[in-house]
Amino acid sequence: MGLIVALVMRILKQPLMVIGNLLFMIGLALLVLGMIGILAKGHLFTGWRRRRRKGDPVTKEEREKKIDVRHVATVKNSPIVVNGFARYGLISGGVYVVIGIILTLL
Repeated sequence: MGLIVALVMRILKQPLMVIGNLLFMIGLALLVLGMIGILAKGHLFTGWRRRRRKGDPVTKEEREKKIDVRHVATVKNSPIVVNGFARYGLISGGVYVVIGIILTLL
């Protein structure tokens, strides 16, 4: 996608610095999306309870219900999952950042 935009801008006679800056920004956006993809599988909120509002009825089962600490520990200590979307975002974002820097320096 970014390379097509760069080619169209080159056809429209834009300077290399402008094209490099655009590719750098696209690369940064893809890196952020890749990191979001990794954090989405991170189980960051495992073990949290939903806060009740004042006046909500609390049943006896909810009072006695305990969070299984061992389950929370195994989920939180599981390996980091990098899915295809995150891998694509990180690799292509890194490539676009490098290309953007090279084009800016030319």
